[in-house]
Amino acid sequence: MGEAKPKLHLHDLIEEKARQDGGYAVAYALLRLADAQDRTALWLKHLGLADAATPMGAIEVLSVEFKRMADSMTSIAEGVEQFLDERA
Repeated sequence: MGEAKPKLHLHDLIEEKARQDGGYAVAYALLRLADAQDRTALWLKHLGLADAATPMGAIEVLSVEFKRMADSMTSIAEGVEQFLDERA
């Protein structure tokens, strides 16, 4: 009996075939694009809302900070308006 061939992962098999036969190049490119899309979806989830890797997703944290900054700017504007009214 001959030697058993090692089992190849699907990605490896298609890559090997693509190197030998240009017809597999499109399949390999599509497989790589699908992998990239999966990784992008994973990291977008980590940026997501509430179900991210942290108690609050990055988008939520940014929203909280923007609201805090807007509240501070409103307070400052009100203080300036009050100051100007008192001086008038």
